[in-house]
Amino acid sequence: MVLVLADTKCMKTIIHDGHRIDAPGSTITGLEVIRYDGEIVSTKRSVLGAMHSFQATENGENVHYLVKIGTRWHGFGATCTIYRNQELLFSDC
Repeated sequence: MVLVLADTKCMKTIIHDGHRIDAPGSTITGLEVIRYDGEIVSTKRSVLGAMHSFQATENGENVHYLVKIGTRWHGFGATCTIYRNQELLFSDC
């Protein structure tokens, strides 16, 4: 189960199996910082959005996350898609 805590113009926050993922909701600054359980796991600068990849250990299992950040048509907000082991967890596209 995925719990969406925040879906704002500035941040996307989801909880999955007790683990928190924070992704940027705005591409105005060009800086994208992805956090997993409060720790920075990926940082990139992008104008149109970037793909972030990181691994974590959950309940003794190694898992792979892919976070895709994109730009909305008007250019001020960001889209966010999060995959866990190639399965879609969240998308606001």
